[in-house]
Amino acid sequence: MIYQLPNGKCIEMSIEQYLRMSDEDLKNLVAYNLGEEFNDPFMHSVLRHGPARDDFQEDLDDDFSEEDVEDLLDVAPEDKLLDDDYIDYDNLEQ
Repeated sequence: MIYQLPNGKCIEMSIEQYLRMSDEDLKNLVAYNLGEEFNDPFMHSVLRHGPARDDFQEDLDDDFSEEDVEDLLDVAPEDKLLDDDYIDYDNLEQ
């Protein structure tokens, strides 16, 4: 959510952060001159950008199937040591 401080500047915070904030925290935000001035009243607005996507986690889940992800415990230690992706050739001891 976007919260406007008493000095006119706006900050973005979660509702949980706002609910945990004391009056002293609010005074500190104003004293540190945090935030920015928004000239556009519809900045980050649902009216302009649409609702937040609920299917975002589903997109992440679809990136990798369980068959594609190999458990590292199933890989032999010799294979791990000889794997080219994990060997740092520049820093090998001679």
